[in-house]
Amino acid sequence: MDITLRKALVEDSEILLTWRNEPSTIPWMSSTRALSFNEHNSWFKKIIHDPNCLFFIIEFDFEPIGQIRYHLTSNMKNYARVSINITQKMHGKGIASIAFSKGNEIIRDLKFAPKIFAYVRQDNIGSIKAMENAGYKKSDIIEKDGIKHLVMLYNVGQET
Repeated sequence: MDITLRKALVEDSEILLTWRNEPSTIPWMSSTRALSFNEHNSWFKKIIHDPNCLFFIIEFDFEPIGQIRYHLTSNMKNYARVSINITQKMHGKGIASIAFSKGNEIIRDLKFAPKIFAYVRQDNIGSIKAMENAGYKKSDIIEKDGIKHLVMLYNVGQET
């Protein structure tokens, strides 16, 4: 399985919105409704040029199948918050674990952040397993918008 990460480009906006609005994705998002083109485009124009964000397209055999994004946060000691979204037709194939591992290597090589974290809903078993397979550890439980989330943490300085 040839999984690669490449830098997201302005031209990726439309496919990113398509993946974001897939029925299997919407329930896991912070906004649990489909986004309009204008909402997405406004967000995308900001994030694609944000120097505190590393934004990658996940490719399988050179075909785009998802995205993984690392965003530095000031409220978490400049840790990078990771988020991932893979098109539903590629779910359950182990791609997320590979993408997390490849992203971890990039963060380490670039010295982008000392730790990476994610907020994952406790019932999102697939994402939790993918992160654990890539070396993330359960760190804490928090409540966001009335829903319990695990804080998954990866120490960039340690090999998995």
